[in-house]
Amino acid sequence: MRYIKTDLTCRLDNLPWTWFHTKFVIALGITWILDAFEVVIVSVVLKSMAKSLNLSVFQSSWLVSSFLIGALVGAFIFGYLADKFGRKKIFFITLLLYSLGTFLTGFANSFEIALLLRFITGFGLGGEFSAIHSAIDEFIPSRFRGRVDGFITASWNLGSIFASLVGMYLLSSFPEEKAWRYAFLFGGSLAILIVFIRFFIPESPRWLISKGLIEKAEEIVFKLEKKYHVKPINKQCEIPVFEGSLLDAVKIILKKYRGRFLFGTAMSFTILTTYYGFITILPLVITNQYNLPTKEIPNLLLTASIGGLIGGIVVSFLSDKLGRKITGTTVALFSFLTSFFFLTSQDIYTTVFVYSLVAYSFASVAYVSAMEVYPSYLRATAIGVLSVIGRISGMLAPPILTYLATIDYKLSVLGLSMLWLVGFAGFFIWSKFGVEAKGKSIEDIT
Repeated sequence: MRYIKTDLTCRLDNLPWTWFHTKFVIALGITWILDAFEVVIVSVVLKSMAKSLNLSVFQSSWLVSSFLIGALVGAFIFGYLADKFGRKKIFFITLLLYSLGTFLTGFANSFEIALLLRFITGFGLGGEFSAIHSAIDEFIPSRFRGRVDGFITASWNLGSIFASLVGMYLLSSFPEEKAWRYAFLFGGSLAILIVFIRFFIPESPRWLISKGLIEKAEEIVFKLEKKYHVKPINKQCEIPVFEGSLLDAVKIILKKYRGRFLFGTAMSFTILTTYYGFITILPLVITNQYNLPTKEIPNLLLTASIGGLIGGIVVSFLSDKLGRKITGTTVALFSFLTSFFFLTSQDIYTTVFVYSLVAYSFASVAYVSAMEVYPSYLRATAIGVLSVIGRISGMLAPPILTYLATIDYKLSVLGLSMLWLVGFAGFFIWSKFGVEAKGKSIEDIT
């Protein structure tokens, strides 16, 4: 592998926060809101959709599973393609796939068509994750990266709040057989609008450098410096140029970056098992324990999303202020401890809010910590692999926790608590042997 000496990456980190960065984050970070909207809106309208299309419970469950399977395949394939062909080409393709899949679901008239469209939707959204997070980590100045990544992750809760409100409005304002169609048409239209916003976004200069395209990278950085009156700094670093295959990239991740990959695996596992596990046992198990009627479930989910949004924003700033290690270790520990409140508390709303305030915020430090530690030439591939691991784990958590609940309610809560120990152990070990990335450039970390 050959190396290129350049000052461009240092000049990227030297830029102040500008209107360009704000537009950049909005245009790409919207993916988290769309992802949450997709997950929650399906939960809200699935019963109406199944009734309208005469679907069995088994067929309905496969509409959810096909989306998740599509996301697994998309994350892996588009992760590699984003490293091979660039971030910009891929995040246009993935967003188009997602928007068309969602929009056309609104016209589905059979189980088979709906199943295919849910797969396409997941395929696009899974690919989005790898491409957009690579671009964000590579473009944002290092001193802002932690809080920006954290805030974007926290915006998931905005999407879930938005989906809950849209779903409740549509179901209360239109007949059921039309409401679910309007929900998908609305989600798809929203995503299509984002496609046009992304036209102004340039390719990642760090990716261009990793492919030896120095002149194109120089042009992008120079335009930003000229527009915002920034004097270039004279500091160089070496950037590896990678020309290998997908197999070569995976080998490097598993050998050279084995410790980082294991840490990322622990983070992805914890984030998705605890999230999908909790949102499954909350309506099916916990509400029964507290003798709550079904109509309270949307309010509880909304309470959780509000708590998660507040906690995520706070943690995103703490990760840049205190550092990733101490923030992540502390949040994981307190998430483990607050999960026990479901065994002792009498006030379900306060318990859900406090738990979500802490637990939902974990992703705001864990994702950035797991994704920023790879070089640009294989970052998207690594993110794609970690996303696959996390989503598979997330698929397994709900049936395991609900099965434990059939034995004893306490076992279900204890199962959720044990999942948090994986994240705590991962961050605790990382704090001893890993890299503290706070305020450091991508090149210094990798």
